[in-house]
Amino acid sequence: MLREVRDLVKKEASEDDWKYHFIPVVKYAKQLAKFQNVNKEIVELAALLHDIGRIRHGGKNHEITGIPEAEKILKKLNAPKSVIDEVKHCIQTHRGSEDFPPKTSIAKIIANADAMAHFDVLLKLFEIGIKRKKLSFEESLKGLEAKLDRDWNKKITIPKAKEMAKEKYQAIKLILNSNKEYM
Repeated sequence: MLREVRDLVKKEASEDDWKYHFIPVVKYAKQLAKFQNVNKEIVELAALLHDIGRIRHGGKNHEITGIPEAEKILKKLNAPKSVIDEVKHCIQTHRGSEDFPPKTSIAKIIANADAMAHFDVLLKLFEIGIKRKKLSFEESLKGLEAKLDRDWNKKITIPKAKEMAKEKYQAIKLILNSNKEYM
């Protein structure tokens, strides 16, 4: 089942999205799963499917649009209802919304891994702000800082995840702060 889901997401995602978002999310989810007593296959399935709504329907409310998409995919692969329910919960809660907090260990892992991945691809996030969103340099820097601060302060809740991401977060803050004197 993992191979089929991995192949499907890789095929449907853009090459950049696959390389610069899905691969890091899966990497961190698997690393965090090692420190928790959780089903590693479900962790990887949820990491692969967490943004299926964004791939198929765009970014707005993708934590909602992804739920039925993941359910269709997993039902087609004869996944047990318990697996489908867990993956759906992970998708709904991966953005760190106060309305939908992660309630299971796996959902917390996915939210943390999603945030941690952003620290690895700082320049890609900056490029998205400039190119796709057509933001100015300053707007992109401000948006990037706000996103990374939200990730650090709200989404990264597992102590081991904080430990793993701390050095990158501090380095990013140093760079972003050094640019503020010119803004």
